[in-house]
Amino acid sequence: MKQFVVLFALTVAAVSANIIAKPGFPEGRIINGQEAEPGAAPFIVSLQTTSGSHFCGGSIVDKSRILTAAHCAVYNDFYVVAGAHDYTDKTTTQRVRAFLSKTKVHESYGGGVGPHDIALIHLDEPLDLTAVARDGSSPVAAIDLPTLQLQAIDNGTLFGWGRDNSGALPKNLQTLDVKVLDFDTCKAELPSSSSLDECNICTHNAGTADGACNGDSGGPLVSSKTDGSRQLIGIVSWGYTPCVTTSLPSVYTAVSKYLVWISENWNPEETI
Repeated sequence: MKQFVVLFALTVAAVSANIIAKPGFPEGRIINGQEAEPGAAPFIVSLQTTSGSHFCGGSIVDKSRILTAAHCAVYNDFYVVAGAHDYTDKTTTQRVRAFLSKTKVHESYGGGVGPHDIALIHLDEPLDLTAVARDGSSPVAAIDLPTLQLQAIDNGTLFGWGRDNSGALPKNLQTLDVKVLDFDTCKAELPSSSSLDECNICTHNAGTADGACNGDSGGPLVSSKTDGSRQLIGIVSWGYTPCVTTSLPSVYTAVSKYLVWISENWNPEETI
């Protein structure tokens, strides 16, 4: 996948002998995940090139606004595809043209693996959040932003289109339940030289490789509230590779740390 870039090597032993774990951008993998139920994540979007290639995920936070990772802001124009289970489906999905000029990247993002990996895409043509499927469900919907700081440890669910353990690239949406780690817990589990910042949270299922390099870049990590509603708590940022072998945590941009920034950039006048 285009976004997969290994930036520098760390002498960190991976699970398999003679394999060195390196920090980089997730290449769309959900290791040890499973196919999601159709309609399970009506808030997720596939960001696609004008030729139809999927390159990142994103989350609908409003009919005209998408949250994704800053490192996904790489194309001058692209498509936001909503309501997809199979991301190649062009019959039941909503496809809206989007532009880099209408994408606000966090001003402190320095490029590559690092903090402030968040961007807000403004759409000239809004998504239809009132559409109803034949079964009565809503195939396209916004997800709530977090209202409270995330607790030290919580459960989360990751969604994305990505390679499985065999290396195959399934077209259907994948999902994985994960343990969410706060900054201090994650820092203790990562190499001291990592780029982890207090604006990050992590996921990791102890003793497995399914907490590392999970999901598409820019895609959603969500948490459920007691009333059954869900909140967008993380944006897939980076992890350690090779995905199948490393047992180090995956790193996300903590959305709760950027609520003020999102509010300040809710209107599209100021773009990158």
